[in-house]
Amino acid sequence: MLVRLTQQDVVYRRYLLREHRSYVPDFGVYIKVQDAKGDVEYRAISRQLVLFCVERRKAWRMLQSKAGIVNKDYAAQRSILADVDAGKISQEELFAHGEQLMRDRVQSAGVAKPAEPRPSPALVA
Repeated sequence: MLVRLTQQDVVYRRYLLREHRSYVPDFGVYIKVQDAKGDVEYRAISRQLVLFCVERRKAWRMLQSKAGIVNKDYAAQRSILADVDAGKISQEELFAHGEQLMRDRVQSAGVAKPAEPRPSPALVA
């Protein structure tokens, strides 16, 4: 679900449009959690919780950017969504295999590396 949704989709309320790739159904998203015995359980989560996760992911990516770290997940997500919007990947394929597409793109991107240093502006005394 998080692969197909960006903060821009939240800002422009595209998550409410059923035909858009970023549509988030209310209580139609689930997560897997491990119980005390080690068994996996599925839990439904609300649309608001999904949107909160998107907002927190954006904040984390901004913090990494300020620290000079290139986020390979962000680059992979942008390239996947560009392919979907261009019609190279169908929405059905994104919905069915989004997690695998993300893993493949991240692996092909390599390890996260620090951003190129920017020259500092000259200080005038």
